[in-house]
Amino acid sequence: MKAIRFMDPGVIEYSEIPQPEIRDDEVLAQIAYAGFCATDIELLTGEMIHIKNGNTKYPIIPGHEWSGTVVAVGKNVRDFKVGDRVTSDVSLGCGECENCRQGHYNLCPNREGVGSYRNRQGVFAQYVAIPQRHLYHIPEGLSLEEAALAEPAATAMYAVTKAQIPAGAQVLVIGDGPIGQLAAQLANIAGASRVIMAGSWDEKLAIARECGIHETINYHNEDVIQRARELTEGGPEIVIETSGSNVALNMAVQALKPTGRVVAVSWYNGANVDVAMNTLIVKDAALIGSLASPNSFTPVLRYMVEGKLKVKPLITHIKRLEDFQNVIEMIRAKKEMRIKILFQP
Repeated sequence: MKAIRFMDPGVIEYSEIPQPEIRDDEVLAQIAYAGFCATDIELLTGEMIHIKNGNTKYPIIPGHEWSGTVVAVGKNVRDFKVGDRVTSDVSLGCGECENCRQGHYNLCPNREGVGSYRNRQGVFAQYVAIPQRHLYHIPEGLSLEEAALAEPAATAMYAVTKAQIPAGAQVLVIGDGPIGQLAAQLANIAGASRVIMAGSWDEKLAIARECGIHETINYHNEDVIQRARELTEGGPEIVIETSGSNVALNMAVQALKPTGRVVAVSWYNGANVDVAMNTLIVKDAALIGSLASPNSFTPVLRYMVEGKLKVKPLITHIKRLEDFQNVIEMIRAKKEMRIKILFQP
């Protein structure tokens, strides 16, 4: 099969490699669409934490957002058959440890990460092997293009779930990329009375408004903290920070209403991040981390097919996998607006 491999920092190879062999509890799926994520850039540059701590080594087949069709099943697979349209978790737990049994398979000590952690093969390839316990059926009526955004949607869903948004709450989402866009929509679905998005691209913020976000702030033109307080009469009860910016994380703390919650979804630069802890304490507020997307695929797939969660407007590019190098150059140039790039192997 053809696949993209990162051979060393900055070195990309598109070549023929052996097709994966499935275990008894796995299915082999043919990839229809694979989504590009910012963590794929970190893998390429060597800046990703898994590379730095030695849990992931080159070469690696990246990519963890996908949709596809089952082409073969292991002898112990019962719930899936050839021809089924599927997608999957990123964090693949062992299924046997205490964390897995409690549903926290994102914290399994034996877990693998599709396209990253412990070199589990990713989806920038023609085929992928996935254990059946981490697979999800794509509902009828939902396109394979849309279903390829199930993983980022599930990541956003998990963050929104951890935020415990009270009915009628006012929510600030920082970041206008895929996770921010999806988290903002899901905050609306969760019952927020007003959702505000802060970002850096007018075009992305316009898409957010088209998808039902009430207010937007371009941080190049406005003070996010001041504007968020004005729009919420003293600050949002919930802030979901998706940008991975150390500055934005402190911005979230400063904008937050007393007794509120900040949920951090992204990776941040450096081993340690400065946070205004005294401000959090004085506000009697909470800072919550959110890792991956456990138990979140089923609701987001349902929201997608019901039309409540709009993902099609977020797909700004569809490219062939062999164009990967050109896409990387486009991303690095930072001149072209993009939200979600999908690859077709």
